[in-house]
Amino acid sequence: MNLAEKFSFGVRCAPRMLVGLLAGMAATAAMAAEQATVLRCGAVLDVVAGKVSGPASIVVRGERIESIGGRALGGQAPGAARLVDLSDMTCLPGLADLHAHITINPDTLSGSDLDRSSAARALDGLHNAQVMMRAGFTTLRDPGAFDMYYGTVALRNAINSGKLVGPRLFVAPHALSATGGHGDFNAFSPDLHIDVPGRVVNGVDEIRRTIREEVKYGADWIKVMATGGVMSAGDDPNGSAYTDEELRAAVDETHRLGRKITVHAIGLAGIKASVKAGVDSVEHGMMLDDETIALMKQHGTVLIPTLYVLNYVVDNGPAMGFPAGSVAKGRALRAERDRHIRHAFQSGVKVAFGSDTIFPHGDAVKEFALLVQLGLSPADAVRAATINAAQLLGVADQVGTLEPGKYADIIAVSANPLQDIRTLEQVRFVMKGGAVFKALTP
Repeated sequence: MNLAEKFSFGVRCAPRMLVGLLAGMAATAAMAAEQATVLRCGAVLDVVAGKVSGPASIVVRGERIESIGGRALGGQAPGAARLVDLSDMTCLPGLADLHAHITINPDTLSGSDLDRSSAARALDGLHNAQVMMRAGFTTLRDPGAFDMYYGTVALRNAINSGKLVGPRLFVAPHALSATGGHGDFNAFSPDLHIDVPGRVVNGVDEIRRTIREEVKYGADWIKVMATGGVMSAGDDPNGSAYTDEELRAAVDETHRLGRKITVHAIGLAGIKASVKAGVDSVEHGMMLDDETIALMKQHGTVLIPTLYVLNYVVDNGPAMGFPAGSVAKGRALRAERDRHIRHAFQSGVKVAFGSDTIFPHGDAVKEFALLVQLGLSPADAVRAATINAAQLLGVADQVGTLEPGKYADIIAVSANPLQDIRTLEQVRFVMKGGAVFKALTP
């Protein structure tokens, strides 16, 4: 390029360069002008180290944590920053519940729950998700909504776009169930022809096609009912619902499409087959043996034990009008579950937090005490709902710990959770992405 051509090229590009420069300057100025929020915490929980230290200040600018540093309490917040006094609180990352059925209400489970539209379920989902966020859960995964359509996908998108306020939401729109399995309508007359709100699928080709459809319409995760369940009629929690070939096809298709897959699995045969097939996580996992535990550790399969829900079904089911058969199945499983889950915890299986909210959604926090009761340390119970959950979701670079650059998903409680895990049952302050959702009240 000669001198004249270079001059001509510079003249043509100069306006674009100037626009880009001005845009960059404007963005920098906007960030500088954005008001910071300073959280003055009495203590901060490092979930990775499992230690509490402090006092400390967490500086939040926009959606992100800008800095975390020790400080003496008192004094003025820097510049025009907004000050939030949490000096008698312990701050920790926002919690994650990976088994939150936000479109389900417990008072509808005694019937067929067929009188609510998809739109009504989505509205219930927003309400229930916000209830859970007030309890400290800034991230949720909904593994299979009881919905014919894709209400949870629409809800997730509305939250992500800022149209609605709610937790970070990851969804498996529908659970895939074999005919007659957990997810099918087994209690109805064969004379009736009722569409199941989940997806009843059989055989490799049908499974692959359905997974493609789920992903087409926005699934983050795929959920498969690998065994029978407690709240369904006529199926056996200890029986495998799918063949090994079908499970392998489900895992292969899910991973091929860049998604992750979890399974509802209670009995040993279904758990073991699912782990061998390569699933990313197992929900419930009540009947683990040493061989399956070793396989889970080898494959990196995460256990989501959902302890509170079984207790709720057994203890509250009769008053709630739950089917007597479901209460009986739950009662038979509970003693065995505690023994197997305790052994799995002792053996070092990686655990993520999930509650299975077919009970009042604000009670999901009661899962923590049961995790500790069955052998997790308080630090590991907190990790299950923070860094472990974030790693399983694939977002550990964004949430799960309190670090500069990550989203400001921060909660505060009145005591040290490592000394009293039940303090997480009374979350006092909730911030998600730099916005205060629940402020301290006198």
